[in-house]
Amino acid sequence: MMKLQHWPEIDAEVFILEDDPRLRARLVTLLEKTGGFRVGAQNGTVSDGLSALSRLVTMPDICLIDLGMPDGSGLDVVRAIKAKSDAKVLIFTVFGDQNSVISALEAGADGFVLKDSRDSELIDALHATLQGGSPISAAAAAHLLRRLRTPVSATPEVSPIVPANYGLTPRELETLELLARGFPQREAASLMKVSPHTIGAHVKAIYSKMAVNSRSEAVFEAVQSGLIDLGGPMR
Repeated sequence: MMKLQHWPEIDAEVFILEDDPRLRARLVTLLEKTGGFRVGAQNGTVSDGLSALSRLVTMPDICLIDLGMPDGSGLDVVRAIKAKSDAKVLIFTVFGDQNSVISALEAGADGFVLKDSRDSELIDALHATLQGGSPISAAAAAHLLRRLRTPVSATPEVSPIVPANYGLTPRELETLELLARGFPQREAASLMKVSPHTIGAHVKAIYSKMAVNSRSEAVFEAVQSGLIDLGGPMR
């Protein structure tokens, strides 16, 4: 079992909504080896998730929900969960921008964790949520605070024109898409058959070319510009 903070003994059923089958399988393995968690229904689309929830006689203790789904938003599932139960909801996503955080909390989410969090951080967040806490990844909280502290300008700023792909190379684009789908750098390196050092160099180049400072910022900008589509298959 993983070495974590000291939490009370639990036996919690977890519902998972995650569209990437590899990441979903990874989450199942992580929860099963940690102890204290039982994976119940696991789905890869909003429609399947809503259908599974409608058939449940007993709701899970906690639901781990991704926001970017191929057929809609995970927020629709969050609202459905909260409308019929007091089950806890922890968002697990790559989107750490202000709009994503606020929208999730308004929909009823109890916590918000970014996919670049360590496994131990995710497990601790699940425990904290079950205990009534509201964990939010530091990076997401930082984005939120930075936006809230920025005064609203009466005159909209004109965004500079940038190339459609920010000048990213094909390998940098592949790296960005894997990170956007929630894979840690080491696993991205394995999938791309390169060293972790090479992935680190790709990430540094991505941040520089996109003028961002974190994975969540890079993913947000890439999705907003249409550079990557998390609802579609890997390129």
